[in-house]
Amino acid sequence: MDTRGGFFSGRIARTLLGLNNFIILASSVIITGILSYFLRHWGYRGTHLVYNLVIAVLTLFTYLIAMVLPALKSYRGYLLPLNLALTYLWLTSLIFSSQDYSGNRCRFFSPAAVRRCGLKHTVQAFHIIGFAFLLFNTILEALMWASHRRSQRTGISDPEKDRPLTTTTGNTTTGPTNGDRVAQVPV
Repeated sequence: MDTRGGFFSGRIARTLLGLNNFIILASSVIITGILSYFLRHWGYRGTHLVYNLVIAVLTLFTYLIAMVLPALKSYRGYLLPLNLALTYLWLTSLIFSSQDYSGNRCRFFSPAAVRRCGLKHTVQAFHIIGFAFLLFNTILEALMWASHRRSQRTGISDPEKDRPLTTTTGNTTTGPTNGDRVAQVPV
């Protein structure tokens, strides 16, 4: 039996995926809040700031829905293309925030009203956290999807769905064992 296929299509992988989705959602909420604070109170509208805010809001709405999907037993990593696209967008957003907020750029290259370096470094830190978990999420979804495709090709069934049937007395009924011969109908 292929143990990797069982792990990547089972409950543990979906639980890890749900936790990743929660951390990505939390990172996007924090980034959205801080960047909206910059826009509202100081009116600073740099192109990098607007890009970072748009990506954070897009991720926020996407992962509100994606939080529910790993709870379904039939989920097999179908959000892989979306995760791959969001990973690249978050990488670009991380690069933009690093260019804008790292080192002395926070103090010297910002307008006087927007020199909130602690908040800017917080945005940068949550970009790193969000990108790292998005990358791990993409890898996990790719492994889940590949495991599902492999099991469809080889005919391996899902152990969570193929439990033995129970009767009203509690006895289990199963199909023939390895020693039993099954009558085959000629075609």
